[in-house]
Amino acid sequence: MPTLRQRLDTVFLGYFISHIPITIAVDVLPLLPTEIIPQPLLSLNRFLTTTIGDPFMVIDRTRTDLVWFRSLLTCELFVQLPFFFYAVWMLWTGSSRRHLWLLMYGVHVSTTMAPVLGMLMFGDVNRSCDERMALGAMYLPYLLIPLAMVAVSFTECSRMLGFTADKRKKD
Repeated sequence: MPTLRQRLDTVFLGYFISHIPITIAVDVLPLLPTEIIPQPLLSLNRFLTTTIGDPFMVIDRTRTDLVWFRSLLTCELFVQLPFFFYAVWMLWTGSSRRHLWLLMYGVHVSTTMAPVLGMLMFGDVNRSCDERMALGAMYLPYLLIPLAMVAVSFTECSRMLGFTADKRKKD
């Protein structure tokens, strides 16, 4: 029977595998001119922005209030997307280096998702409770799974470095 850590590694692997097409087909769209976006992706974007009410995915280069969010999307495209492939490889092969990398990724994403969720839940007073719940359900896994990466990887990195309860008692 797989251990909890092995099951979490499987969850993390699924997270990164699924995040690759989501980044390419959804998350980077607000960074692109509409003329080069395929129609099916524009339709998906319209669904997210009109039906679910996602304010961040709006494709409109004239909106200056979302520069902070678009800078996060730019980091996702140029920093995180290449890392996703490396993370998949590390998790697939069981690399012992995965914990340090997952710790760094988890801390980075958790600190960027906190203000995103804060804006979605509390920033727009015109958003209905149902819209807030739908958006929260869509974005919350991108906070919770990286937080789980932080917890698991911090524990594992501490163990690898010898920072255990027994070690502290001896010092």
